[in-house]
Amino acid sequence: MMRFASSRIACWGIVLALTVGMSAESAMAQAQVLPPRPADQPMPGTLEGSVTKIDPAAGTVQVFWGPSGVFGRTLEVTGDTKIQVEGRQGTLADIREGAKIQASYESFEGKDVAKQIEVIAGEARAGEPPAKSLPAEGGEKTGGQPPTKTQ
Repeated sequence: MMRFASSRIACWGIVLALTVGMSAESAMAQAQVLPPRPADQPMPGTLEGSVTKIDPAAGTVQVFWGPSGVFGRTLEVTGDTKIQVEGRQGTLADIREGAKIQASYESFEGKDVAKQIEVIAGEARAGEPPAKSLPAEGGEKTGGQPPTKTQ
């Protein structure tokens, strides 16, 4: 009787082991494992930050973002880079230090190549005069002279 019980337990153990093994194999087959990215494929990225340096000779823009501008990246600007400034097509010369930008780029072989750069409208730019203000309603231009009192 003891022999029958132990062989019965052994059979159930084998059946259980086969069932668990088949379930694990099925689960692994269903899991999608992405293949590693080949080294020759660019990695896309985006950022939003402030321009801290422009090097027209090298064709680069240095951008920093995050708390106190602790994160930074140098973007290479190529002939294929699309630049927009205030809704119009622009060039690297149209971007000013201190401007806020949004950019998309591709990292490839240790370089970050800008695909698109958009200067965010309404941001102050270094080296440019402030926007002109309109006279107050009902007022008139005084040419920089304070209004005189009439008696």
